[in-house]
Amino acid sequence: MKYKLVLKKNIRNALNRILVTLMFILLLLIINKSNPNFVKKIKNSLYNKSINFIKINKLSKKIIGKEVFYYQNNSDSLKVINSDIELNTVHKYFDGESFKVSKDLPIGTIESGIVVFIGNKDNYHNTVIVQGTDGYNIWYGNLKDINTSLYSYVEKNSLIGSADGEEIYLLIEKDNKLYTYEEYKKN
Repeated sequence: MKYKLVLKKNIRNALNRILVTLMFILLLLIINKSNPNFVKKIKNSLYNKSINFIKINKLSKKIIGKEVFYYQNNSDSLKVINSDIELNTVHKYFDGESFKVSKDLPIGTIESGIVVFIGNKDNYHNTVIVQGTDGYNIWYGNLKDINTSLYSYVEKNSLIGSADGEEIYLLIEKDNKLYTYEEYKKN
């Protein structure tokens, strides 16, 4: 008897999720039909902005009671280094900061998170952007020998690459507000 009640509840939950998904798809189709620029706006949002995995997880936990993205630590392949940065060699660099480091210094993440960008950013050269579990987007610029992949989860202090020369660039942002490394460490 108890098994049948649980089975009915699970079937009802699955049907509810399917129904909500279908309603969402129909709504998108109706909006698309009535507004030709809708698809362009969606493509622009998806391709030119990073996806906020933290907000999606909070929303899905609120709505369906579970997180959509699961963070897994594959500790057998994890390379960890000390990621403390010397503050005496820092200076302003465009929107972020530049740090003098030794050539080819291995660079580790200053927070756990999901890698949301790997590539060349204007003025920051070869860049890795990690969306931290604390909600901050942290840009690591002027890197070489990138040691991570897009949308992978990285633990704090995980090796993501090495300095390409004798300086690295760091930009820290949350909710469209920029922070210095020192301000970030205080939070």
